[in-house]
Amino acid sequence: MDPGPDPEAADGALPGQADGPDGPRAVMLRVLDDGVLLTGDDQGGARAAVAPRTYPWAEITHVWFANDLEGHPTEEDTVVTQWVYDQRLEFADGTVVASRLSDPPVTTPEAVFRTGQLADHPPSVVWPLMARIHAHVTDAQLARAEATLAAGGRVEFGPLTADADGLHHEDTHIPWEDITVLRYSFVHASVDEDELGAYLRMEFHDRQAGTYGFPFRWLRIPALDVPDVEVLERLAARRRG
Repeated sequence: MDPGPDPEAADGALPGQADGPDGPRAVMLRVLDDGVLLTGDDQGGARAAVAPRTYPWAEITHVWFANDLEGHPTEEDTVVTQWVYDQRLEFADGTVVASRLSDPPVTTPEAVFRTGQLADHPPSVVWPLMARIHAHVTDAQLARAEATLAAGGRVEFGPLTADADGLHHEDTHIPWEDITVLRYSFVHASVDEDELGAYLRMEFHDRQAGTYGFPFRWLRIPALDVPDVEVLERLAARRRG
């Protein structure tokens, strides 16, 4: 997603739920210059009380993200929609913090909505904060991933595994130079319902297609099944032909 204005200017905190040794707890995740501060949510009651802890960017080991668009028609021939953001962070100590947050709803005339367009809406206050986290964590993870691949190791991205030569998915090996498209995207309007939603989408050359076969194949994986998508995007961009 486009973060819009400079995400470094974003300031604030994101509510979420932390899963740790003591069970689920309501927390707040405040974005700092050098990491995030995890505290108990004051609105969550005594059960939510946790000792504040600051995690440097390097101690966020995995990020999962997907956005969605929820909506419903009204009797006034309009459609009320709101953007939803799902984020899950895993920290080096095993703590996992999940957030599912929404922007305020907007109303779009139904005729306009059917064309795939939405009414103008105020800038999101949720996404810039998430984008700021993603940018810093991706920078830290990318350096580690590059070092691992350079040393002959492998990096796991859920159902995908990266090595120096390319990506592995199930029984398929996809050389880096064969990848023509690899990106996260969200589709909210399409004549093909299978295309709707947040996915990691990949297009690559099919070396087994033969003389008359179609020379490309596609792979579509639900975004929340693939951790660290932005790291994978940047690895592929540096290596593909």
